[in-house]
Amino acid sequence: MIVRLCGLAIDARAATRTDDALARARAARWIAANALAIGRRPVPPDSSSQARLREEHIADFGDLLAAIAATPALVDPAALPARWRLGLHALGVPVLDRPVDDALAAGVSVLRLAA
Repeated sequence: MIVRLCGLAIDARAATRTDDALARARAARWIAANALAIGRRPVPPDSSSQARLREEHIADFGDLLAAIAATPALVDPAALPARWRLGLHALGVPVLDRPVDDALAAGVSVLRLAA
């Protein structure tokens, strides 16, 4: 499993070398879905929709990956626990790197942890 996750992280680095927010969100979805599959966790069906700000209550890192895998989105790292930010970074999952309004204008959903 670790070897597969390392391979995924290497592939992810190549897939996320772009400034296009929508391409980064699609790459995040692809990486999250593959990480779930490697961990033998169900991958949620695609629920793509219009770009929007999604605030969700997420209990654990696996649920975070499932939320990313369900819809192409960039996660706002500001409210994430440090270990989750590290986990996303280790897997190569791109996170929000611009203002939320700019991402939404580019057609990208933004995922935030609800308080």
